[in-house]
Amino acid sequence: MTSAPAPVAAIPETGAAAPMIPAAPRRHGLRWQTKAGFGIAQIAGQLFRDAPSLLLLFYLTTILGLRPDIAGLAIFVPKVFFGAAFDMGVGMLSDRLAGRFARRGWLLIGGIAAPFAMLASFAIPQMETGAMVVWVFASFSIYMAVFSTFSVPYLAQFASMTEDPAERTELMGWRHGFTGVGVLLGSAGVPVLIHALGGGRFAYVTAAAVLGAICSATLVVGWWHARAIPEPRTIARPLALADLPKVLKDRRYMALCASAVVMTIAAGISYASFAFFVTYAMKRADAFVQIGILSTIMAAVVMAGSPFWVGVANRLGKKNTYLLAAIGHGAVMMLWSFAVDLPMWGAYVLAAGLGLCNTGWGVMVLSMLSDAIANARDTMGEDRAGTYSAIWSIIEKAGIAFGGTLVVGNILAWSGFDAAAAKAGVPQSQAAINGIIFAYTVLPGVAKWCAAALVWFCIPADKPRISQEIEA
Repeated sequence: MTSAPAPVAAIPETGAAAPMIPAAPRRHGLRWQTKAGFGIAQIAGQLFRDAPSLLLLFYLTTILGLRPDIAGLAIFVPKVFFGAAFDMGVGMLSDRLAGRFARRGWLLIGGIAAPFAMLASFAIPQMETGAMVVWVFASFSIYMAVFSTFSVPYLAQFASMTEDPAERTELMGWRHGFTGVGVLLGSAGVPVLIHALGGGRFAYVTAAAVLGAICSATLVVGWWHARAIPEPRTIARPLALADLPKVLKDRRYMALCASAVVMTIAAGISYASFAFFVTYAMKRADAFVQIGILSTIMAAVVMAGSPFWVGVANRLGKKNTYLLAAIGHGAVMMLWSFAVDLPMWGAYVLAAGLGLCNTGWGVMVLSMLSDAIANARDTMGEDRAGTYSAIWSIIEKAGIAFGGTLVVGNILAWSGFDAAAAKAGVPQSQAAINGIIFAYTVLPGVAKWCAAALVWFCIPADKPRISQEIEA
């Protein structure tokens, strides 16, 4: 039986919001079934993020024959500009409607629309180049709108599920575990499916239809389990559009955003250049089979590694755990740049290292994000969950788009990658291969270290959970 919530300080119509009094006993102790069921929806988010990042640029250049810089631009513009508008609109709307339309309802909307958006992005008719570019631009704009409807409210809800910072880390551990499932399905299973279906246009369209069905199912499951998640008992007003500049004053949140910019650009570069790296730098005739195996290893380690990193954070704190994982991730990427000709078992070991380190910094940064959202609600009296999550989502999508389309597309073009030769099966020049190696390993590796430096200097240290328990 819970006691009634404590009164909340009145919030004036103008000026700074008054601090809030915490609302009665802390909410925590969700059942593991609820955590797991809600976490399943992350599979859809991962598939929506990975499918265009890993496959679309490669599909447009090597199967449909578009120039990499033109294809990258056609993806980048709607992903960044329209994606940002959709994310911010959904985020602020979900804050304003939180009392009348629960955030979980957005997952159901996304579940209905996801299959159509996924299929349209790959079912591109054979037309002249200009018409194909227009199709990609339009279909991908719709894709980003659908992505926003579920990704932003989903991330926002994590901050309201519990008031225990350590339990938020556990929740993000579940979420990241299902990220591994998404990687397994999207980055491992789909390339194998495409290979089995012959690798042509029909194979990609069929794979998109399968991904869309999986996204729909997992979003509906997440929506169903979200009914057991209690809504916050505090009363907080949504952040008004005119008040957006106040976000800049939240230094901890802004530092997290800066690190996310660097990390997501690096992630986009890695995703988009992965298929090129295995095909041309590693010279694998069975490239998509090996991509499936490498991605399976990464996904398995991501799923198994989440509990490990939660335990590390309990002992070292979230910030130190992030630093350890990010620095390790950069080191593994740089090592791979010097070991392109490794036998496949060596590549498998490096893939496991990437998966382990990715899990560490991924869980920690999202746990720190949830802490920042909860802190804004408890100390400023404002529900910024949707807005903060929208900004975060914009950074993720824009960063991945920038890295995975403009950066990779232009590196390939500048280094002499020949799309016509790729379509005809003719080998690439050594300069083009060097550009691919630089894009997949060196650039992302340096970026990981830069993100670690940002967190080191700008994020305050937190107490490990064990220390808190000893003090208590």
